[in-house]
Amino acid sequence: MVHKQPRMPTWSRPKGRAKIEDVAREAKVSSATVSRVLNHPAIVRQELRDKVARAIAKLSYTRDSAGRALKSGRTRTIGAIVPTLGLSIFADGIEALQNRLSESGYTLLIANAQYDQQRELQEMRSLLERGIDGVVLVGDSHSLELRTLIRQASVPVITTYVSKASKGMPAIGIDNEVATRELTRYLLDIGHVSFGIIANVPPSNDRSRARLEGVQKSLAQAGIDLKSTQVIKADHSLGQGRSAFRQLMTDHPEVTAVICTTDSLAIGAIAEARKLGFKVPQSLSITGFDDIELAGQVDPPLTTISVPAGEIGRGAADYLINAISGLSIPKSIQLPYRLIMRGSTAPPPPSRTRKNSHAKPIRNR
Repeated sequence: MVHKQPRMPTWSRPKGRAKIEDVAREAKVSSATVSRVLNHPAIVRQELRDKVARAIAKLSYTRDSAGRALKSGRTRTIGAIVPTLGLSIFADGIEALQNRLSESGYTLLIANAQYDQQRELQEMRSLLERGIDGVVLVGDSHSLELRTLIRQASVPVITTYVSKASKGMPAIGIDNEVATRELTRYLLDIGHVSFGIIANVPPSNDRSRARLEGVQKSLAQAGIDLKSTQVIKADHSLGQGRSAFRQLMTDHPEVTAVICTTDSLAIGAIAEARKLGFKVPQSLSITGFDDIELAGQVDPPLTTISVPAGEIGRGAADYLINAISGLSIPKSIQLPYRLIMRGSTAPPPPSRTRKNSHAKPIRNR
């Protein structure tokens, strides 16, 4: 009895890999047109892009990145290291970065440093080993080893969410200190004189430290001295916002304005304020920073600083693409922030205005 070998299903039979010439033949266009669709789609008519897309789908075509890298010396891959993707401000920036890079035929590799400089260094080594053509970082708190590694690798780099960086590193973002100075002046202008701060200030988070410094400088200019117990340090979670608020109000029940260095902390503080019986903003104002989507949906909606995460991501992509192409590039790009005034802030109750305070009169702000 002869046993026949089972026939291999059609979908699993090995086939030769489709080439760009095969796509061109299927779409009835030139290979140059297919190349332009893949690398510079914006300059190709929609009709041709659609024809090439159908051919690519039919042939299951994928680009030979390894072959192209050998010919050009480039992988058309960009690396990005962020502190966390658990915060939507970074997720929004990464999405914008990836979309803009994709338009120019680049692939994005993402790593998460977890606010740890040693972890950031490890992730950078891993990305460089994969032959990235450029890298996006966050902030200005990087180890000397990481800066040395980037310099030795000779790849373009840009850091984000700050408008200036040390050691000549290019940067794109906002001035965090100036933003919180404006936010604090707004609270002073509507009558607040007793403040508390909830700050996410680990060693690697220079953005949040700059925000804290902005608050402290504005209060000092108004003659308001903060005790160390009026500044509660926490991580970026909602739970930490709740516990930090509870500690602050236990130690300083006279506080009428709580400034948080992130929206997550502020939203946690609002939740805990409600639990403890505080009326926001009637008896207590709370502010955040970032303007994440949830900030406008909480009750009451959160007064905050809006950070242009999408613009930062797109700008970082454009910078690296131009740098890789040898085009002229600026050293730093400062983007505008916006103070968003919502329902979580109001003048303090008259009975608490200037109580237990030695503030200077606030005029002409």
